[in-house]
This record gives sequence, C-alpha cells and structure tokens, in this order.
Amino acid sequence: MLTRLAFILVTTVPLTTASITYSTYLRDYFTPAAIATDSSGNIYLAGNALVDPPNGQTTVLVLKLNPTATQYVYTRYIGGSVNDSVAAIAVDGAGNAYIAGVTTSPDFPVTANTGSTPPGSSQERSYVAKLSATGELVYSMFLGGSANSFAQAIAVNASGAAIVSGTSVSVGASESPYLTEVNPAGTAIVFSTAQIGGTALAVDTAGNIYMAGTTGSLTYPTTPGTYQPMFPVFQTCLGFCQFASQGLNQYVTKVDPTGTIIYSTAVSGTGNTENNGLAVDAAGNVYLTGVAGTGYPYTVSVPTPPVGPALSKLEFPALPFLTKLDALGQKVLYSVPVGGAGVKVDANGNAYVGGILGSFDTADIATTLPALSNLPAGCFTPEATAGQQGYAAKVDPSGNVTGTQFIGGSTLLVKGVALTGSTLWLAGATEKADFPFSPGAMVSGNLQVAPLAGTYLGAVNFSATAPAAGTPQIGCVVDSGELEPTGPVAPNQLITIFGNGLGPATGVAATNDTTTSLSGVSVTFGGTAATLLYVSANQINVAIPMLFNGEHTVMTVTVNGVPSAQLEFPVTAANPTVFAVPGGYQSNFEEFEVVALNADGTLNSATNPAKLGSVIQVFVDGLSSNPPGPPGVPPTLVTGGGFVVKGYTQANPFVLDVSLQVPSSAVDLDCQGVNATACMAGFIVYDVAYSGVLLGTAVPAAELGFGGTVYVAP
Repeated sequence: MLTRLAFILVTTVPLTTASITYSTYLRDYFTPAAIATDSSGNIYLAGNALVDPPNGQTTVLVLKLNPTATQYVYTRYIGGSVNDSVAAIAVDGAGNAYIAGVTTSPDFPVTANTGSTPPGSSQERSYVAKLSATGELVYSMFLGGSANSFAQAIAVNASGAAIVSGTSVSVGASESPYLTEVNPAGTAIVFSTAQIGGTALAVDTAGNIYMAGTTGSLTYPTTPGTYQPMFPVFQTCLGFCQFASQGLNQYVTKVDPTGTIIYSTAVSGTGNTENNGLAVDAAGNVYLTGVAGTGYPYTVSVPTPPVGPALSKLEFPALPFLTKLDALGQKVLYSVPVGGAGVKVDANGNAYVGGILGSFDTADIATTLPALSNLPAGCFTPEATAGQQGYAAKVDPSGNVTGTQFIGGSTLLVKGVALTGSTLWLAGATEKADFPFSPGAMVSGNLQVAPLAGTYLGAVNFSATAPAAGTPQIGCVVDSGELEPTGPVAPNQLITIFGNGLGPATGVAATNDTTTSLSGVSVTFGGTAATLLYVSANQINVAIPMLFNGEHTVMTVTVNGVPSAQLEFPVTAANPTVFAVPGGYQSNFEEFEVVALNADGTLNSATNPAKLGSVIQVFVDGLSSNPPGPPGVPPTLVTGGGFVVKGYTQANPFVLDVSLQVPSSAVDLDCQGVNATACMAGFIVYDVAYSGVLLGTAVPAAELGFGGTVYVAP
C-alpha cells in the first residue's frame, strides 16, 4: 500500500520550444571551470583534474570536443609537480584556446622568451597559456611578480592578444584587482593596470574591454554620471552573526583598448550581490548575471523567498538576476530573476543564461521564480537532498523570458555556458549522475550511486520544434522514496515521473503488482515493459523492470500510442533509498523524517517516539532481497546512529521492510545535542553489498550531512 499511496501530486508543465539535446556525466575526477565554443561549433572545456586523490593534487585539463560532443578532438594536461588550476577559457576565430589560472608549481611549463619567473615556495602565481587548434602549447607565461596573484578571467581581442584579469595580494595588503594584456606572441605585456579588474571579461569589436566582478571594498573606482556611482553601504553577518562586515557589491567597468576607464558603476542592492557572468551585445549593452540578496534593482516584481529561523539574521544571496545595462552604463534596461550561472547574447540581442537552484529553501525559490513557476513541484526537491539543480533560459531583448529548460540533478553546479546558434551548452561540476541523460551521448564508464566528483555537459536548443499535441512531456524523474533525483536505476526501484500529458486527467491506481499497461499508458526500459503503480496526466509511479542489457537503459513513456522523448539512465545493481518525508527537528533546514513504525505499529513522530530497546520498522526501495543473476546473495545491511539491523522481509516486490533495534541506553543514541526526551537518532545508513562488493549507500538528506529523523524517548 505504501508504494501506491505515496506522492500523488497535481501540477502542470508548459510546452516550450526549448529541449535538452545533449546531457551526460562526461568524466570522473574532473571539475570544469569554464566552457567555450568556436565558429565551427567545437566545444572547449577547461577545468581541474584530480591527479593525486590522497593529497588532493590537481592539474589543468583542457578538452576539445567536436560540435556534437560525440568525439574528443584533443585532451591536454598542463601542470607541474604541485598544484595547478584553471579559471577561464577563451577561443579565437582560428580555434586557438586561451586559458588563465593559478599555479603553485615552480616547474609549471612556460615557454621561452616570456620573461617569466617561476613562483617561489608556497607562492601562488597567475599564468596565461595559448593552445593551438590541435592542442599544442603555443605559449605559456607567468603574470605578476613577488605578490601572490590569481587569474580569474580571460578574453581575446581581434588581433589575438589575450586580456587577463584577476586579483593580487601583496604581503600585509588586501586584495587588489588587476587587468593585463599580453601580446599575440605571448612574449610581452602590452599594458597592465592595478585597481580595476573582474571575474568576467568581454571585448567588443572596437577593442574596448568590459569587466564585471564582486567586491567588499567601497573604494573600487567608479565614475560620475553612471547608473550607481556609489557602492551601497550595508553590513552583512558572518559566523551566524558573530561578526559583521561591509557586504558584497557587483560592479561593471568599461575601458578603452589602452586600459583607460570609460565608465565604471556599481549594480547592486542593499544585500550581498555576486556576479557570475558578463556579456556584451553589438550595441555595447552589458548583460550581467549572478545572485542577489535584498534590494537588488529588479525591473519586475520578485518574490521574497522564506528563510528558516536559524538563517533569518544571515544575508544569503537568494535570487538570481539577469540585468541589461545600456551602452553608457547609465540605465538598467531590464533586470529579471533568472540565470545566475553564465550569460551569452546572440546577434539579435537575445540573452541565454545558465541557472542554479541551490539555497536553504530550494523548493520555495524554484516554484516562485517566474521562469520555473509552472514546472512540476515534485522536481524541486528540498535542499536536504538537492544541493544544486540546473536549468537554462532564454530572454528576449525586452527582458521577457521566452523559453526555459529544467535540467535537475542534486549536486549540479553550473559553472559556465557557451552559445552555438540557438543552442546553449552548459558545463557543470557534479558528484552524482542523477540528471537526465540523452541517448547516445558520451558517458563516463565509472558511474555509481555513491558520490564521485565529475563533469556535467549538456546542451539546450531554444529553437526546437514544439512537441505535437498529445506528446507526453517529461519534467523530471525522481526516486519515489524521498523524491530525490534519480541517478543510476536498479531492478525493482520505484521511481516517479513528473510531467504533462502523461496519462488520464483523473489518476488511476493499479490493482496488482504486475500491471504494465494502465489507461493507455506504458513505460519501457530498453524495450522491457515496467510495472505501473499509478498514472495521471502529471505523474506516473513505476517500478524498474528486472531485465537490462548493458550499462545503460533507455526509458520511453507511451500514452495512447504516442511516445515521449527518450531519456537514458545508467544501470546499477542497487540504488537504495529510505522512505522519508520532509520535516524533522531542524525543519528550517528541510530535513527528512524517516517513515518509521514503532513496535506497536503506530507511526513514529516527535509526539509518538520509539522506546529504548524496542524494534522499529523502516522501508527501503531500490533494493531486492532476491537480487538478479548469479550467485544472488542477499544484501548485507548495516546502519548508523546506534541502531542495529535485526532483519528484513520483502514487503512487496519493490520494498524491503527493515527491522531496526533502538539502543537500550540513551548514551548510545546519536542525538546531535537535541533534548534527550525526544532526540534525533539519525544518520540511518544502509551499506549495500552483494557477494561482498559494496554497491551503494542510502543516506537520507546526505547533501547537507543530515540524517533522517527517528524520534526516541529514553
């Protein structure tokens, strides 16, 4: 009964002309920092590769892929014997790639005739490097002198000169921005200026340079007559308000080709504002994106997302923004709550942005953003299981959002975007492969349930043909146990598909555990029909079938003979999830309460805690007591929080009923400092092993380190 009654939600999904055309977990142990495309559509990723996991040593890795991301053109490692990282990439018309970052390696490869001196012991130095269209090192040089410095942005002008910006820190001094131009040969500095710079750069056709960034200083140069010539003065809290300091402001600066300031202005509110992207159109209008706190100058009405009691005194940037500033830097043409993770603009003045949903109230923010308010509520899982989720959006020249595409995931941090025609490519860092995969995409071969740092690469086409009427539209796919995004799927795992046009207007529940067609709806995985538990226009509850061929399986939803777009999932032997619902003793963090039955069969709660020494029951999906294939050894379950697994039975073909014994002494409970009369005995963890091989771990609310709450009365 549990599997058929849980999670019946009603929602609608708008039909848009945006569609995911590519989506994959591309590579292990590689964290992308930036993405770019060239005039032929080739894709470039620059990021940091972990080369010595025990010591955390990283080196720079640059990848070039063909326009369909089905083949590597080159992979190029650049680094020395200590630590190297990259922050930005730019590409010129000939397909040469320019990168900038920071190194502490005295043997970081630099080319002759650059006049570079290597970093000293423990010194951090900026560098700039150029790679040919085939990945050969053209030049590499250090920037700066004795001061530590960190290159954070790069652009290339029409002559092939690299413009680099970042920050430098002299001994005993505060951080200072810098802007430097390197000649096309990489042998000399054209100019270098202090006091101005940024974390995002752009160059127009006249060679003017634009930079945007974030500063806590009130002395960054601004010019009179601009939109905001004075930085807003306000205090922000640190360390849960034990300390306070001037908050963060966003700025944008335009200089001529010699580095002389044309204008410089703040674009901020009365709360922290963080810039995460910059673009410039043919008319010189500037597009800024990032996240903002209170008082940001939106030109449309925006929601005030709720904040839990423990956070009410802290100033967290909560809403994204895309702001268009006129060519003189004097007027905001529009400012809308969308994006926050990179921006590009096309020849017609349309802006394309990557977005991140990631705060202590993800679900509240997501469902109140105009760009996402009509998407399935079930796709926006609480922060306890979804640290970051990604999306993309298109905004017309007047500031109207004309297309959105939700990507999802639970740890997806979009790091940058690049534009080819009307297709926006997104690169991100992720620890889980729990976002939609496009069939046929290149995929890392080391996918698993447990966290593993890697790379997301995706593409959204904003000129796609709208789906024909009656075509089922999938918004997202989540595990039914906690509504967390589905990663690798396992036999008999219960999943929930949210979307539009998925079935009958009035929901219908199956009457047995073998139904594969219900009210004209069927779901297949690799051509094998799956068991349906519930179908409606907006939701399908389904059990993954037992039969798989290969490491991946393709899911298709068919309604009245019309198939949906296909999604691909990695396959694993087990993907266990404890059934839980939002709530718990730290409800402001949206923690989960495990669905647990006390020894008398009543539901565990704060007002009905379990007794010390008693045996409670919890329920787990994505795990079979009769696993497929030889030798078919049942799983071994262990748990944390002081609990002991006493045994389990198959409640139905898809759910295990697990018996846990509560410790007999309150001393043995993991109560996390909560009042001992009703404490949280959390962090329930099941390590799943078939034939002694660890396959996966189910940790309720793992992303913030909170366990599912089970209440116990000592």
